[in-house]
Amino acid sequence: MDISPLAQLALCMVTAGLLAAFVPLTLFDVSLWLVAATVLAGMLFLLHAVMSFIRHKTTVNPQSPDMATTLVTSGIYSITRNPMYVGMLIVLMALVLWLGAVSAVSAVLAFYLMIDRVQIRSEEAALTQTFGKHFEDYAVRVPRWLFISTTRGTTHD
Repeated sequence: MDISPLAQLALCMVTAGLLAAFVPLTLFDVSLWLVAATVLAGMLFLLHAVMSFIRHKTTVNPQSPDMATTLVTSGIYSITRNPMYVGMLIVLMALVLWLGAVSAVSAVLAFYLMIDRVQIRSEEAALTQTFGKHFEDYAVRVPRWLFISTTRGTTHD
């Protein structure tokens, strides 16, 4: 995909803010500690994932999955194939909680769909090309997102 995941996240954050400001639908209150805990959880996912890639000396650039030199499957990558995107999604959810507008939730759904249906699929195709059966076995064993079965959702669906 031509638009980087960070740019997609920023776009969805702006969209959430605009929806909350101009079309809130229903407002809700969430304590600040829950917002902070959610941000922290998202940042921990992101930090651990990036550090794993750095430790394994492979590319962190999601727009160049064909440049990957190592398939990282340990640590946080043993519970989700996409901890960076999980982290971004959690950070976006924290923003929505802080904004307190039901309409802003649609930005979370939009981010999930853009990343899942376009970004991850192209990355997984490249990883299958680069790592073959090793990636396919990993994709069967570890969910794309947290707690979501991988019986579908690999590059073969």
